[in-house]
Amino acid sequence: MHDMSYPIIRLEVERMKQTILRALPEHAAAMDASVMAAVEAYCTPENIDSIVRQAATEALNAAVKEEVRNFFQYSKPGRQAVREAVTKHLDEWDRWRRHDEG
Repeated sequence: MHDMSYPIIRLEVERMKQTILRALPEHAAAMDASVMAAVEAYCTPENIDSIVRQAATEALNAAVKEEVRNFFQYSKPGRQAVREAVTKHLDEWDRWRRHDEG
């Protein structure tokens, strides 16, 4: 059984696409001037400097966090430092708990 709605739907979609394609250049021409004005107003040296600083800070934060995580997760000295800190904390917690019970 062949459904005839597919060619009709395809024809409607093609008509809509043609209508949009005809309207876009007119709309784009009107938008070009306002978009360019907005871009020029936004791209001040101060804004660009702020964006560059923010992007650099975010990249540095990510890189430093990754290196610190790798140090503590994969290096022997890093794992040892974590182990010692956890052991110290648990020992202090245990002493405190016993003091409260006593």
